[in-house]
Amino acid sequence: MDAPETSLFTAVLIISFVIGVIIIFFIYSIVRQQRKNLQLNRQNILAEITAMEKERARIAADLHDELGPMLAAVKLKINSFELTDEDDKIEIEKTNEHIDGLIKRMREISYDLLPSLLTRKGLVQAVHQFVDYTKNSSPLHIKLELPENVNVDEHKSIHLFRIIQEIIHNTIKHSEATELKIMMHEKNDLLILSTSDDGSGFDYHAISKTGKGIGLRSLLSRTEMIGGVMYIESAVNKGTKYSFEIPLNKHE
Repeated sequence: MDAPETSLFTAVLIISFVIGVIIIFFIYSIVRQQRKNLQLNRQNILAEITAMEKERARIAADLHDELGPMLAAVKLKINSFELTDEDDKIEIEKTNEHIDGLIKRMREISYDLLPSLLTRKGLVQAVHQFVDYTKNSSPLHIKLELPENVNVDEHKSIHLFRIIQEIIHNTIKHSEATELKIMMHEKNDLLILSTSDDGSGFDYHAISKTGKGIGLRSLLSRTEMIGGVMYIESAVNKGTKYSFEIPLNKHE
């Protein structure tokens, strides 16, 4: 190879190297920006969920501590009237029924926002109570296999309760299942929450591509908020299984 050819070859190598570096840097920049966007999106979602939970807790407290006693006081005041007219007595009874209905509905809304039992007795008791409450409005048979207690703080308990709540709601609304099993146990410093139903199932990848599945995104976001990992196994007409691995408090 003579001098001109050597110079040309060297120049081609240098140009190729420079182009390669530029391409690598360009790809790296794109990947880095995508990661930043993904991280920012996750932070926004987590911030929204945190704000939503705070607002739920505030509204639940207002309903329980203010509106509840106020309605009870109104009912007591109405019943203190001494009436002789039978029509008036009938109207008072109807009014009492309306007030009782409002109090019941208010308690249901307050419970759905934030079960008081969750903060008083913990996650396990709150789940049992919610399942008992669900039995009154749905034919779905829910089987629970839970320990007596779990070693997670209130922050994780709230999100775990919301995860279970979301799965139950989704199962009732979409799956056409007759049975849902919810299991929880500790393993290797992890809390394992798993559920399975005998419903119609769904194509998880197809739903992910279409951008639908707000409930699924909520489950994933809540799992990430408490440092956990979520697994989904589902297929059309083969039911759905969820599994969540959540670090216990001792690892925090």
